Amino acid sequence: PGAAANVGQGAVVVLDAASGAVRAMVGGRDFRTSPYNRAVLARRQPGSSFKPFLYSAALEKGVTPETLVNDAPLTDVGDWNPSNADGSADGPITVKQALTKSKNLVSIRLVQLVSPTAARDWAAHFGFDADKQPDNLTLALGTGSTTPMQLASAYAVLANGGLKTSPVVIRKVIDGQGKVVFEAPPAKPDESQRVIPARNAYLTST
Repeated sequence: PGAAANVGQGAVVVLDAASGAVRAMVGGRDFRTSPYNRAVLARRQPGSSFKPFLYSAALEKGVTPETLVNDAPLTDVGDWNPSNADGSADGPITVKQALTKSKNLVSIRLVQLVSPTAARDWAAHFGFDADKQPDNLTLALGTGSTTPMQLASAYAVLANGGLKTSPVVIRKVIDGQGKVVFEAPPAKPDESQRVIPARNAYLTST
């Protein structure tokens, strides 16, 4: 499949949301031939996987999952001619339906409502680098850049009810004599790590 798509490398991060423990990390196809760790270093466009964080920004602005938004062609974005991936346009649909169906046109309208700058700044709450995200409406389609590790950590915020944990790759190091020379502190998310309201996290993820 990779060869058919002209793709020679890949990356994946499996993260325990509650503790931040990295359960699995693949940085490429073969470390001996390419030691570059794409899981933590490679920046790529997140595409539609970025949309939940923009919807979260809209919820914070007062939108609800049942708010109706018009899934229809946009006429106020200059020469840009965005569309939904399948070319459909369903008319007025709820925000929840739009996110479930990954509607590009609704996502753009929500970023218009919030403003690209405010949406980008809100996404930074999840750990995204604001300066790596565009300050324009293409943000709605995930045209900025992020890493697999950063994206996994951001989704963990939603799973944790709005609390952010830092990814932990090495839990403990023991020397040859059995002495613990390093041990990561136990990661138990608490209110000091809250980055978005619990209600917002719940509504965004359900």
